[in-house]
Amino acid sequence: MPTITFCSSEFAALGANERGALGMPGLPIVVVPHPVGGIPPEAARALAEGAIEEVHRALTAGAEALRREYRERVYAPPRRIVHPKTLFA
Repeated sequence: MPTITFCSSEFAALGANERGALGMPGLPIVVVPHPVGGIPPEAARALAEGAIEEVHRALTAGAEALRREYRERVYAPPRRIVHPKTLFA
């Protein structure tokens, strides 16, 4: 069954790591600009329209070609890394 995952640009590298850890290194990840949440409906529609060609291709192309393409794709890490703070310092 053709399947894709959507990630915003801030979470694409995490999504790629997770798909590898789950044994699906070629799972297509369609990346849209961050942020996705808390935006007006027209902005969300624009994000979807910007991704529609890649979504269509990922859902209709040959599985082996897609696995190779997406397995080799490199995603940029997030712009900033969150450093946890301890509660009891």
